[in-house]
Amino acid sequence: MGEVYEAEHQETGRHVALKLLRGRIDRTEDRARFLREGQLAASISDPHTVYVFGSEEIDGLPVIAMQLVPGGTLKDRVAERGPLTVPEAVAVVLDVISGLDAAASAGILHRDIKPSNCFVDADGSVKVGDFGLSIPTGGRGADGTFMGTPQFASPEQLRGDALDVRSDIYAVGATLHYLLTGAPPFEDKDFTTLIERVRHEPPPLIHRGRAGVPAALGALIARCLAKD
Repeated sequence: MGEVYEAEHQETGRHVALKLLRGRIDRTEDRARFLREGQLAASISDPHTVYVFGSEEIDGLPVIAMQLVPGGTLKDRVAERGPLTVPEAVAVVLDVISGLDAAASAGILHRDIKPSNCFVDADGSVKVGDFGLSIPTGGRGADGTFMGTPQFASPEQLRGDALDVRSDIYAVGATLHYLLTGAPPFEDKDFTTLIERVRHEPPPLIHRGRAGVPAALGALIARCLAKD
């Protein structure tokens, strides 16, 4: 979707994360939607969300300014150390759920929860970030189109249906699966095949494939990943 830079706000000296979308937004309605989504995210304030200062245009480029979180992402952590232990994975996902709960209370769906959008703060706590695709509860992509990351997106999101909090719950389950195994629940090099697997294939039972995962936790992840 874009590139993220560390930037300094000239008026305050504050260092922020500045996300620039690739290319310019030409259509007036697309530009308005992007700015509105940034404003939605800026309305959330919780210890487990990356604070969004706002969205604007700079020299015609749409940008979102966010709190700078220093510890990398959960995807980085898995890449560096391998899958997390069960207590580690559950602890960080509880942080993610706390942030999403605050968003849901404000009537906002994240719509792109995945390990690379969960950021580790200096104290080890985790913050949900990158609300660039967030929408009001009950919304959908423009013209019902899919927006998100297919390995972590719910079947209804892939269809372009109207969404509610259950779509973010699916993404939480897929993220927890990744933290415990190092891979999303469904993967395929062919995009069309991946979409079909997410939409129709039963979710894997993680406790049968990794030693030490309690059956109750595996069943809970499978419930998050249920098709309906």
